[in-house]
Amino acid sequence: MKIASRRTPFGDRLCFAGVVPHQLVDIQAAFVRRLETDGVHRDDALTRSRAVTGGDLPSLLRQDPRLSDIRRLHDWASQQAHSGIIDEDCLWSDDPARLGPPVGRPRTVWCMLANYPRHPVAGQEAPPRRGMQGCLKAPNALAGPADDLLHPTISEKVDPEMELAVVIGPRSRHLTPDNAMRAVAGYVAFCDTGSRDVSDRDNNRMDRAKGFDTYGTTGPWFVTADEIPDPHALRIRSWVNGELRQDGSTAEMINSVPEQLAWLTEALTLAPGDLLSTGTPPGHGAVRPGDVVRGEIDGLGVIENKVVLDDPAHD
Repeated sequence: MKIASRRTPFGDRLCFAGVVPHQLVDIQAAFVRRLETDGVHRDDALTRSRAVTGGDLPSLLRQDPRLSDIRRLHDWASQQAHSGIIDEDCLWSDDPARLGPPVGRPRTVWCMLANYPRHPVAGQEAPPRRGMQGCLKAPNALAGPADDLLHPTISEKVDPEMELAVVIGPRSRHLTPDNAMRAVAGYVAFCDTGSRDVSDRDNNRMDRAKGFDTYGTTGPWFVTADEIPDPHALRIRSWVNGELRQDGSTAEMINSVPEQLAWLTEALTLAPGDLLSTGTPPGHGAVRPGDVVRGEIDGLGVIENKVVLDDPAHD
């Protein structure tokens, strides 16, 4: 099941992707339509739909970490896709420019650092392996899959990194490598951008350097875990202006997804909808205003963003 967030005149609407070709099925509208076909009065259907399907993805996962009601609705919508019941009142275009971050506004966004091998410089020994490390990322940094990537005027080293991100289902603490995957609701493609020169000026701290607006491009949709049988067998690629920069695989991770979740939940309670971005393969590098960054992960779709100068003089 794929869930997107569509920006509309009525606010952001959660939608099923991949049910109707080139269109998105509005989840709340589809829920109303299903109830109406069962004989429920429209006013009652609207009230029930807001209770079950209202809000963003974290809200859905807080109500039901397994998304059982939403899965049943998805199955019904798939069956009715060509019956005429799913009509224009339930549909939006799937224009990428209209998509917001499918993950909504999670409470916690954690980004792993140095979780893929780096090729040693010629003539030098490979650096010693270090323990797990990472940092918090500001949730306000999240952006949609086709939003502009804002290039701050205070940085000369804006570095987008394509990553696999895990979305948490049930509230989780003290996970172990053996049981950690039960906490995973699904996955999303994530471009974790940072400004290395800002980090250098901030005594090597990464939180501000990774927290600029639009530094967390996410999408185009959230994909439930059942559609990704092995998160450690996904190809990750990114391009800048059509030039391939990254071409790696999640199989190269130094620490696996369950190992990362076990390590992180030794300290943090992860809530429904929280994000863990699992690190990036080598090959990324700085971009400039005017560049176009494209990223793709097997099974999770494509994101593409134009780099635009974030000039305070034009605020």
